Amino acid sequence: MGSDVQTEKRQLTIKTGVVQRLNKELGLYKQEADEQAVRVKDYVDQGRDEWDIRKQEEILRDCEQMIPDTTRRLKDATTELHTYMTGVSEAARQTDEWHKADKALAAVP
Repeated sequence: MGSDVQTEKRQLTIKTGVVQRLNKELGLYKQEADEQAVRVKDYVDQGRDEWDIRKQEEILRDCEQMIPDTTRRLKDATTELHTYMTGVSEAARQTDEWHKADKALAAVP
């Protein structure tokens, strides 16, 4: 394999890693927001102190604020990976890195 294919493989690996990481982060932020919403509801139902409830609501807002930003970054990374994949050489399309990139794109909701 030539150095061009090696470069393409390296870029595919990097861009795939970014997509996978952001997809995982987005899932974790959504899960954390869901768990925090349940916690806030529990605090209210239990009649906890108003300060405790406000603090938990603040944490919930922080979690919810991360979701749109991470979604945007994931969309950008997905677009970048997809665009890069369309321009790689035929030799690079036969590599494991290309197939991993394809799977990473398929895993994005």
